[in-house]
Amino acid sequence: MTADATSLIPLRSSALLGKFQDLFESSLVERGATQGLELLGPADAFWRQVGLAELKHMAEAGNPAAQAELAWRWSIGEGLAKSYAEALRWAARSAEQRCAAGEAVLGWLLYHGFGVPKDHHEAAQLFQRAAECGDSRGMVWFGLCLIRGHGIDRDAERGAGCLREAAECGARLGQYWLGRLYYLGQHVEQDFATAADWLQQAADQGLPRALDLLARCRFFGRGVRRDRESALALWQQAAAAGIGTAMFSLGLCYYAGAGVEQSPRAAFDWFAAAADKGLAEAMLMLGHCFCLGFGVERDRAAGVDWYRRAAGKGNREAAFELAEVFAAGHGGDGAEPQLGEAIRWWRLAARHGHGRACLKLGHCYRWGDGLAESKKLAVAWYRRAAETGEAQAELWLGECHEYGEGTNRDLPRAAEHYRRAAEAGEAHGQAEFGRCLLHGIGVRASIVRGEKMLRHAVEAGWVPALGELERYWFGEGERLSRQGAGAAARAYSCYRKAAELGHRRAALITGDCLRHGVGVAADPAQALLWYGKAATLFEAKIALGDLYYYGIGVKANFRESFRWYEQAAGQQEDSYAMYSVGYCLLYGQGTSRDATGAVRWLRRAAQLGHPDAQYELGCAYYRGNKIAADGLQAARWLKSAAALGHDKARAFLERINSSRPLN
Repeated sequence: MTADATSLIPLRSSALLGKFQDLFESSLVERGATQGLELLGPADAFWRQVGLAELKHMAEAGNPAAQAELAWRWSIGEGLAKSYAEALRWAARSAEQRCAAGEAVLGWLLYHGFGVPKDHHEAAQLFQRAAECGDSRGMVWFGLCLIRGHGIDRDAERGAGCLREAAECGARLGQYWLGRLYYLGQHVEQDFATAADWLQQAADQGLPRALDLLARCRFFGRGVRRDRESALALWQQAAAAGIGTAMFSLGLCYYAGAGVEQSPRAAFDWFAAAADKGLAEAMLMLGHCFCLGFGVERDRAAGVDWYRRAAGKGNREAAFELAEVFAAGHGGDGAEPQLGEAIRWWRLAARHGHGRACLKLGHCYRWGDGLAESKKLAVAWYRRAAETGEAQAELWLGECHEYGEGTNRDLPRAAEHYRRAAEAGEAHGQAEFGRCLLHGIGVRASIVRGEKMLRHAVEAGWVPALGELERYWFGEGERLSRQGAGAAARAYSCYRKAAELGHRRAALITGDCLRHGVGVAADPAQALLWYGKAATLFEAKIALGDLYYYGIGVKANFRESFRWYEQAAGQQEDSYAMYSVGYCLLYGQGTSRDATGAVRWLRRAAQLGHPDAQYELGCAYYRGNKIAADGLQAARWLKSAAALGHDKARAFLERINSSRPLN
């Protein structure tokens, strides 16, 4: 399963609620752009009260309005078996008598091509005539044709007016569609309160689909007080009436435990019911359930099958999930990635405007993964992804423009893309734009803004942004330190900032400055603290060993000193570290006296040319204290130390040569 699919595992978090809300709304918007006129039931309250037997009697007696209503019931299978042939027969008889209702139903059959060849133009004309005669269904369907430009020139404003006229006449179909327009903000200014009002009126007249959309208003508190318990009750009513989107919404509620106790099995059952209604979004969620084993036994093959079915109905998210499954090697019998198949599905999702799919294709072209490498095509796909609002695409476009990959190098443009990614909340984009601000890359340098942006990136989860800030202040410290004593205070300030951000080398240098009073008043106790922060570094270990040994900034502690010297000697082949360990072992400072171990450490340091180690080693061999005395070795190491300018070694040799007693 992909990371994106895994992120759908129900969690009570704002991130999940956002995805939950998107799933609610995406199907509503996408279907509104593609579906034809919906089967929403009779529009006139009077005919809803007339029984089928009485209706047939009236129609056969020649009542054109009854004939229109009977045609409608044959069309949707209300109270009798659906038959478009019968619907067409009765609608035609009604329309022949110039009955507006009959013309509207006949137009509906022509619009969908039910029982007759599809003809949007003729349907629109029939709807228009019916609307002009005051038929509410004609008004609604003519309004929808105007909004969609089906069979007539598009005129959304006029179409919305037709819906309003029907709604104000009390037609529940008009009330629903007008409420829907206000809910989505399509062709009218979005107004949830007005939407909820119209939807409530349609729901009061028993229109199940209005219950579904009204439930969304209550669930999210749009235009009305948020009331999830009431929303679930409305969805239950709509689902009982066979509304697939209400079933899907209930599935999402049980999936995420929103407004109801989480129930994987109930979620699965509602998704299955909605999928039976042909809802692609429900098929997608069934795919997730099977792949995750949520509410059903885990079955990746079944999950992939549901993804395929959803993708086959044009669901771009399902196509993307299929691509991710194949890219991860979970789409076939084996466990090997099938990049070619993944690319095929990414392309399909991208054709439907899926931003992340465009992004994936961009990566494939950029790095030559499964496709011939083409930086230019990569940039083209990144641009398409950015056009869909994919923030990460802005980030990669920025990188391509900064380094001239697939396009001309253009630093201002790179900075602009990084800025867009940052403003969209993309943490990596915030880090890159912060870097541009710090260093003046394609934009006027601003240390304050750059640092603030990088800190935002860290808070958003992009930890490497902290390293960028650390490196900047450390680099400034290094630059200022080369300017001499006059810039020492400013250099110390920069090192201190880098150290506070966690830069270990900066912490070491901060400790050095405080220890020796460079650019700041000497404060050995504070130096000890900063060395502690840099303690993974060899130099910091040595410094800590010295401070504890000599009692600088802290009470002398040979045991702690020996611990740091020993760690330093184990980390790096350093003569001073090894000499210090050998000295402590030789004299039992901070550890048990161990002459043999001391000689071993001192010899290693002496061989590296450390004069103090050579002196101590020569003395140890001369005295033979717990080691075998060896005059030749003693003379060798003492002479070597004296040659390096060691005064004590020179004096020792002089005493030996003059036969004077030694101390």
